[in-house]
Amino acid sequence: MKKQTVEERRKEILETTCEVVIERGFAATRIADVAKRLSVSTSLIHYHYDSKEQLLAEAFSHYARKDLAKLDAEIELAPTALAKLDRAIQDYVPEGSGDMEWMLWIDAWGEALRNPLMKRISQELDEQSARLLQRVLSAGVASGEFECADPTVSALRLTGLIDGLAIQFAAHDGLLTRDAFIAHVRWLAAAEVGVDIAEFDASQSAVRKANRSLSPATDLELRQLVARYCDAVQRRDPNDWAATWASDASWDLGNGKPVVGRANIVKYWLKAMKGFDWVVQVSPLVVFDIDEDTGEGTGRVTVQERFRTADGTSGSLLGLYHDNFVHTPHGWLFASRRLEVIEYM
Repeated sequence: MKKQTVEERRKEILETTCEVVIERGFAATRIADVAKRLSVSTSLIHYHYDSKEQLLAEAFSHYARKDLAKLDAEIELAPTALAKLDRAIQDYVPEGSGDMEWMLWIDAWGEALRNPLMKRISQELDEQSARLLQRVLSAGVASGEFECADPTVSALRLTGLIDGLAIQFAAHDGLLTRDAFIAHVRWLAAAEVGVDIAEFDASQSAVRKANRSLSPATDLELRQLVARYCDAVQRRDPNDWAATWASDASWDLGNGKPVVGRANIVKYWLKAMKGFDWVVQVSPLVVFDIDEDTGEGTGRVTVQERFRTADGTSGSLLGLYHDNFVHTPHGWLFASRRLEVIEYM
């Protein structure tokens, strides 16, 4: 096995720390929890990070910078300044009260009150978030689409409204719907840039009609989902394989008897895998039809398998998965998979 570089090990520690923090919160996360999740000693974590405070701060920084880079890339794909502004609003506003990305941001603000390292990084990332929006507003002024006296101040007011409502949205059930949240932010955004609020809907409708292509970020995430699925099959890893499915997903292997629910799907898969010594699965061709606004879509995924059964018989399968995808707080997942077997040998 190839030995990990220092950079790879640090990245693994940071991403695992984020997973633990999402489950336990910053305050309750211990270095021992991260070490246990990685199956390493606490001394290895301390080798890379001097303290728990440094580990938590750098883990949040790692996660948030990826989040902001993805947001920046998606905004840049929008064709007009108004479309870019609305794309920013749609992406800034939490998906739901359980949005894990926002849970991290909110928890990080609380941790910043106790952790000087987190305070510095949190402030830097908040300023970067506001600058991203300020660039959108400034570009709209330059193109003549917006009338905005001070894009920097307007961006600060908009991010302040989003941050404040996000806390209410996350902390209280039934206080605010996502549609109402977006409507509040659009109202202020329209006032800040001198447009009619109705123009937001018209702009988004025009964008959807003119461009049905996926954003590079979503296309990559869906391709990685398919790749993680295949990789988990080859490694016979039930945890990683289960993590590709939505909780209420269904799996139909072409016999017309779908297995429903992630727990049942994993149980069925584990039983089936006992009949194989090994399985190698690849998906060389994928096609997606996704509505990023609704967070749903379909796809066709070609699958090729080579395997050896427990009795030593070798075989192969060529098939086509008809998939449904759903966007969740954990990213894009399989909502359903139906296998069409083309050839089985």
